[in-house]
Amino acid sequence: MAAKPILIGEQLFSKKSDALQACRDVLYHYPAGARVHDPTHERFLIDLLQLHPDTERKVGSGIDHFEIRANPLYPNQVSFFIVRTDGSETEFSFTKCLTPPTQRHLVLNAMRQAVGPQVIAFLHATFRDGDEVRCAVTGAILNGPDGAHVDHYDPEFLVLATDYVLAHGGWDAFELFSTDGAVGPSFADVKQAEAWVDHHRMPASLRVVSIRANLSLLRRGRIRPRMEE
Repeated sequence: MAAKPILIGEQLFSKKSDALQACRDVLYHYPAGARVHDPTHERFLIDLLQLHPDTERKVGSGIDHFEIRANPLYPNQVSFFIVRTDGSETEFSFTKCLTPPTQRHLVLNAMRQAVGPQVIAFLHATFRDGDEVRCAVTGAILNGPDGAHVDHYDPEFLVLATDYVLAHGGWDAFELFSTDGAVGPSFADVKQAEAWVDHHRMPASLRVVSIRANLSLLRRGRIRPRMEE
């Protein structure tokens, strides 16, 4: 049986063993008790967590930061820990994140890919006039699009997308396909894709935030970034 590729954020791994090794590389880069401080590692863990079967409960109030700690069940091993914005903490298993994705996850991924051009256009339009741009959450000055993300709010992307799917037949009503070299699945039905993109223009509320602020903006079940969330 041919190996199935795994997509973590924008990183495509040709087989599961490669994705597992990438997780271990981050895990063992730090000593037990250390905070994950490399922005690349933070971004990887955020994307990885979106593949977890219980993302909503793990993210909780939002992510403040990640730490490497001794596993409470196996003290000789280390695990990824989430420290939430409300001060609560939890461990998460990267092996659970790399199980086959559900139809729900695949459809959400396709929906995000479909509206990607809208999101990127909004990001660059925000910086186009040369005016000072500040993070909508912290007020910090943003130096350019490379240091910013676009966040859906009121409603969040997950709420917006889920409401749309449930109003149009449910998760199984959306057929998807993948092609070599593509990042994630796409809608098999072009009309379905166009209808979703057109719908997204109206209720979606977008704002530009700093990458750091976006760590704490993660809310229940968000599938995040590529230029966004």
